Amino acid sequence: MALISIRNLSIHYYTLSGIVHAVDNVSFDILEGEWISIVGESGSGKSTLAYSIIGLVPPPGRIVTGEILFNGRNLVKLSREEMRRIRGKDIGMVFQDPMTSLDPLRRVGDQIAEVFIEHGVLSSWKEARERARELLKKVGLPGDRASYYPHQLSGGQRQRIAIAIAMALKPKLLIADEPTTALDVIVQDTIMDLMEGFKKQGTSILFITHDLALAAEHSDRIAVMYAGKLVELGSVDQVIDNPLHPYTIALIKSVPDLWGEKKIKSIPGYLPDLRNPPRGCRFHPRCPFARDICRREEPEIIEVEKGHIASCHLLKKR
Repeated sequence: MALISIRNLSIHYYTLSGIVHAVDNVSFDILEGEWISIVGESGSGKSTLAYSIIGLVPPPGRIVTGEILFNGRNLVKLSREEMRRIRGKDIGMVFQDPMTSLDPLRRVGDQIAEVFIEHGVLSSWKEARERARELLKKVGLPGDRASYYPHQLSGGQRQRIAIAIAMALKPKLLIADEPTTALDVIVQDTIMDLMEGFKKQGTSILFITHDLALAAEHSDRIAVMYAGKLVELGSVDQVIDNPLHPYTIALIKSVPDLWGEKKIKSIPGYLPDLRNPPRGCRFHPRCPFARDICRREEPEIIEVEKGHIASCHLLKKR
């Protein structure tokens, strides 16, 4: 059953130099208890899509079309106060850089405790701070870290604090935006294990990452975004073992293996300027299989097998 249904979502940034089409007509579901990862290059629209779910698209961004249905409610239509009640309680968010998402002037224990106070779960700060210390232990930190300021903690410790805040009220959905960026592999593994534990408790996870290998290891499904478009979606086995879109194929070829036996091939060119995206398929200027129709017409999304969709003109031959 779908926890969140995103339908025909488009998000634009209105800048002095033009309108940036950051997310363009994206549709997919996040199922209850599912881990879905969104992969793609920087500028593909991954984070903007995530921010739209919690009503935090930064200005001058704006949702121009579409809906985000969460438990039957369209989040796009809710007021700021209604979204504030959902954010943190029903939907948790782990931001990319915990140093900027944590308040540098407040002890981390108070920042965790504030979640319980603001959502009316607890009325006593003393009790809330005790719950904060318990949460710290659950994410692998000593309870006395509650008295620390963010600058006194390592990057991995700060990220665990951010996860503790996001998961304090056991939300139905956890959105993690590049939570392992700039962390060493040992800490990265610890963070991923933490999120796996939350998934086993029934929390759905939307994981934003550049790391295709990390997504493949932990996800139920993988969504591939390119230049604001959803170009492929399927189970891990479908996307990794049988990629359908040329961009997905190129991404997989650009990832090294552990033993260095695979020849790495970079993707030529750059992402298009989303103020003036190319006509037709947005990947055609970089695609080795591009034909005339790719330059003229935008490809429709085709379901090649159950649950495995992609948007490419080449699929019409199948």
